[in-house]
Amino acid sequence: MTKRIYILLFVLVFSHTAFSQFVGRDHLSVALFYMQKAELDSAKKYIDLAGEDESLRTEAKTWYYKGFVYKDLYKSQEKADKNSPYRLEAIKAFEVMKPLDVENEFAESTSKILKYLASTLYNDAVRSLSPETYTQAISHYELYKKTMKAALPSTEFNSQDVKFKMALASMLNKPAESASGLDSVQVIYIKKLYTEILEIDENNPGANYNLATLYYNEAADIINSMDYDMDIVQLNKIQDYCIEIFLKGLPYMKKSYDLNYKRKETLIGLSNIYYGLNDIEKSEQYKKELEELEKE
Repeated sequence: MTKRIYILLFVLVFSHTAFSQFVGRDHLSVALFYMQKAELDSAKKYIDLAGEDESLRTEAKTWYYKGFVYKDLYKSQEKADKNSPYRLEAIKAFEVMKPLDVENEFAESTSKILKYLASTLYNDAVRSLSPETYTQAISHYELYKKTMKAALPSTEFNSQDVKFKMALASMLNKPAESASGLDSVQVIYIKKLYTEILEIDENNPGANYNLATLYYNEAADIINSMDYDMDIVQLNKIQDYCIEIFLKGLPYMKKSYDLNYKRKETLIGLSNIYYGLNDIEKSEQYKKELEELEKE
């Protein structure tokens, strides 16, 4: 029995000696040891300690490996969590690392990891496009862009901005198609989204048509809710205001017509807008074109 105890003690001493011999005593070296063994919780413990160590916190490799560990923790434990703290910590670690990596030792690998993390943010942004979580979708999308810029500074987002804003606006605009309708705050925000899209792509047919429709519906709702027993001065003010709104929507509906988008709906829109502007001749012109289209 005594002999077995001696053997066990020898093994323990040898193991500790071997560990000390091949693994540095500093927190970063221990963290790397556990990373190689894929023991992420232990690696996290020591990489966090390395980040607090005055002798290690100014080293680019400390923050590179912290980002690496937290990226792997995200993949293994929080992949389904749209608000993963591990993912955010990984991105922050690489942000700290970049100015410290003066020789670009970790630049290529960091870029690949950040691209991966950015792609997960984009996917979560798309998955969050619902009336209940759309603000989360916006936050994820903005962080996606920031992370992609960190990975690849030359990245352009115009095309993706259009796609994301169109998807967001379309989702928010759905109540307009039902009896519930939209409140004024929602209308203002959706108009803003379509306007931002048109600043990027003035020929976007969907944004032109939907923005025109929002203006038309706004004026039409005011007219339909008017009290015609009010005094003539107030009545004229409301009618003038509605004309202003119709005029704001007209260029977008005409653009939609020029782009041959939703031909039938666009013709109805133009006929109705010109009717609201008391231009009966043009209203009838588009109405007639609509009738000819329906005969085909």
